[in-house]
Amino acid sequence: MARTMRKSSYFNTTVLLVLAVLALQLGSCSSDTDAFSDPNTANTPPDVTPEASPEDSPEDTPEDTPETPVVSIDPEITEFRFSTADNEGLVTDVLGTLDKDNKTIHVELNPYSVAIQELTPTITLSSEATVSPESNTVQDFSSEITYTVTAENGTIVTYTIVPSLSGNICKSNLQESGPIIVSANNQRIENLYIKTSNQHGIEINNFSGVVITNCIIEYTGAYTGIKFANADNLTIDNCSITYTNAPSSGPLPDATRNCIEGIESQNLVITNVKVTDGSTGISLNQCDDSILTYIEGHNMRGPYPRGQFVQYDKCIGGLLENFSVINDRDIAWTEDNISIYKSAGQQIKKGLIVGNNSPTGVGVLFEDQNTEGARGGFGGLVEDVDFLEMGNGVVSSVEGSKNVTFTRIRAKQIICGDLGQNRGVPTSNSLIFAAFGTAEGTGANKIVDCIVYNSCNPTNIVWPEHNFELIDYRDDIDFEPRKPIELQFTCP
Repeated sequence: MARTMRKSSYFNTTVLLVLAVLALQLGSCSSDTDAFSDPNTANTPPDVTPEASPEDSPEDTPEDTPETPVVSIDPEITEFRFSTADNEGLVTDVLGTLDKDNKTIHVELNPYSVAIQELTPTITLSSEATVSPESNTVQDFSSEITYTVTAENGTIVTYTIVPSLSGNICKSNLQESGPIIVSANNQRIENLYIKTSNQHGIEINNFSGVVITNCIIEYTGAYTGIKFANADNLTIDNCSITYTNAPSSGPLPDATRNCIEGIESQNLVITNVKVTDGSTGISLNQCDDSILTYIEGHNMRGPYPRGQFVQYDKCIGGLLENFSVINDRDIAWTEDNISIYKSAGQQIKKGLIVGNNSPTGVGVLFEDQNTEGARGGFGGLVEDVDFLEMGNGVVSSVEGSKNVTFTRIRAKQIICGDLGQNRGVPTSNSLIFAAFGTAEGTGANKIVDCIVYNSCNPTNIVWPEHNFELIDYRDDIDFEPRKPIELQFTCP
């Protein structure tokens, strides 16, 4: 069944002759030889502009011609590149990221696709500068390497090339480390295997521009894998974060043991990140305009009020795209898989959500957009996301939330009975689309081109219908679910 609802100045000869006579009579501090040694200027006193010849035009004789100041410029590396033509195994050129203030250049290298011990860089320099080792010379980039740049006048500047191992990283090719507390803006934490049981794996307070890349973090106790506050422009890239010593099944001892937790930090970028067995995978509070891409999650453990894969709390905007979370209902202890609480403008795209065993939780929830402390107004988008093994609900815009659009949502294998681990049965009777808690006819939510296949309760798909501006779904076609995100953190 288908349901669709941007002067010139001249002097005359008389004046010049008078001035010349006066100059000869009065003399000057300089010698006659100094002032009139050039016969071509014998009638022109110092600092007096000679009479223009008839053929001169005003444009040919500018009033002032300031001298160009001589500026001393330090020698620089302006570009550092590994090109595919010079380096076997590269499929695209690798361009280094220059930090001119600290004289460092960061390059992302995958040791499993290219021989990092024998790479040939192409180095572009400022005018008249030379570099040692020379450009196009094979070097070992398995660790930091220094280049010396010399100007024509002999000025020397040293650059450090800092390689970051991307791609398939594992514990054996990372440096072991204890927990880290960030101490400066723009600090980089990279290529580390961090283990901790007595404090957060990485902690950031009031520092911006921090980069965490190519790290495996294993943490336990009442702590967090990465915890940050007032950490604008933070980047977390190519990291695996796991809570260790989790019980074989069921919740963690308390709800504070999140893999990533941040507050009041703007413009975050979190990409290529795997989160496992935390109370919540990624918890963001008042973190506006975050970008989360290629996020892999497994077995969120709670307990309530945690249990989410991603939680937005009083956040404005943000993108979560290309993601998956797989919860084994006999192990995990979920609430809402993705919770958007007192927040608006989030876009949830291209994802797979499998497994929810909470009798009150749903797949993606927009909630309380109009209550005290809420930020961002109304609305949001869930697009191209597949849902399997949901119990209490698939997607919801409830309790004062509205203007949410659900586009190309696909759901099947909905659970009507026991959810696992003695958590009971769904309290909504396995509802698919919900929009309650808003005055009748004011929700303005939309269901667009969605599929619900073989629901265990085919009479309980949309409720209440009067808070949906458009209802467009089919329930008579099967589909192949999206493939999960599989990031590699094990060596071959």
